[in-house]
Amino acid sequence: MLTSTEYVRQSIETNLFFLRIMKEHLIFAAAALTLKDSNQVPAIMNIKNKFEALLINTISLARGVVRPQSLAAGDIITPYTYNAEIATQNYTGLPINTEITRQEAALSNTSSSAAGPMIEQSVNTLNRQIIVLLATAIQTQRALITNVLSCKMFTNMYPLMMEHVTREAEHYLQHLQTLQSYQSLTDGPRTAAIAEIFWNNIMGEHSKFIRGLLDPTEEDLIQKANGFAGQFDELLRAARAAYNNLQLSPGVTRRSMSAAINIRNFKAQGTQGILACKIRSIILPLLSDHVLREANHYLKELREFKM
Repeated sequence: MLTSTEYVRQSIETNLFFLRIMKEHLIFAAAALTLKDSNQVPAIMNIKNKFEALLINTISLARGVVRPQSLAAGDIITPYTYNAEIATQNYTGLPINTEITRQEAALSNTSSSAAGPMIEQSVNTLNRQIIVLLATAIQTQRALITNVLSCKMFTNMYPLMMEHVTREAEHYLQHLQTLQSYQSLTDGPRTAAIAEIFWNNIMGEHSKFIRGLLDPTEEDLIQKANGFAGQFDELLRAARAAYNNLQLSPGVTRRSMSAAINIRNFKAQGTQGILACKIRSIILPLLSDHVLREANHYLKELREFKM
């Protein structure tokens, strides 16, 4: 069972990462719609705005609670996030609250403090609000997938990417349900194996998305992305084997960490290149930064399990 302090910390750190991810999924979904379905944009952006409001609330609770190493992990924001938001806003015309990024950057200037009963109750309420909103977001994303797969709608987002973001929302929901029962997200080798199954699959799909969204002339980058896709497909199989035989787990974790570091560096270089207009692609700058943050988050989880 988690202590009150650990419940508060794990909840806030989880929410700082995933709330931003969730709201960006909705930005990508809205940006991918065609003119015919542009009437759906306000409803999608309304959910996005609600995630932003909950993220602002999380930031206000995070001061003095989040560990310095968590703030430095690069999964909340990166040095590129603000510029990626500005560029994406300019390209799409969709509003993005960049003040949130400034507030998150300022979290590193706060001193640590103990979690009391009042903040525990506030975090409990926050988690319950997010759970309700996640259910709405998942339902919306599933409806979009159904329409696309039944050829009632066209979108510039891969169907697999639509399923991918829905799985991430469901993963986040499971995390919050675990925390609400005061269970830790990082206990035990089987928990580590489950995380590695999830994130190795996510990293592999990222590689395939990047491969398919790069301009055909970017042959070197396409080849590198394809290499990562094969590597993470193999690591996914290894993580599944480790789940059934935990003696295999330490070796899989080491290999997963090495691969995650390499793809993190690849994504960072890609984000820099896209922001500098030096890479030909149909990748939104914020999507590039988004997948970079997810790689950083996976690395943070792997370090937690290693400890």
